[in-house]
Amino acid sequence: MIQRKQTLYLMAAIVMTVICLCMQIGSFKVGGLEVARVYNLWFTDPLGKRHLDTWPLFALLLPTAGIALAAIFLYKHRKTQALYCALNALLVVLWHVCFFCLPYIVGSKSWGVVEFRPEWPAVLPFVALVFYILARRAILADERLVRSMDRIR
Repeated sequence: MIQRKQTLYLMAAIVMTVICLCMQIGSFKVGGLEVARVYNLWFTDPLGKRHLDTWPLFALLLPTAGIALAAIFLYKHRKTQALYCALNALLVVLWHVCFFCLPYIVGSKSWGVVEFRPEWPAVLPFVALVFYILARRAILADERLVRSMDRIR
């Protein structure tokens, strides 16, 4: 189980996801001054109050870690494992769509003209997406190998 390369890809994707869930993913600035810090679950306004307007980001990214962990332990069911990787890739793509719509949703608060600046942890879901794609390719390659061995028997 651990020696398979797709397991390593899935573990790396889980690590990237958890790091992104725990760190600041962006900030809103007005005239160079930070007015809001954005996390996956909430953002803080200039007064320090938390608003849960960014909950869709959290709701899309959190299940990917659990699904990837479940996929690791489904190593005997390669088709289901590949399906889980594809589902995770879809969730991460939807996370990116929501993330790019975030300045228009949250930035429409009464702060005036705001500039959204993403932070480096916002790149980690994209890295996790690459790992999900690599894991799915490795899983499907294993499935083809097993099928070819069955034909030889």
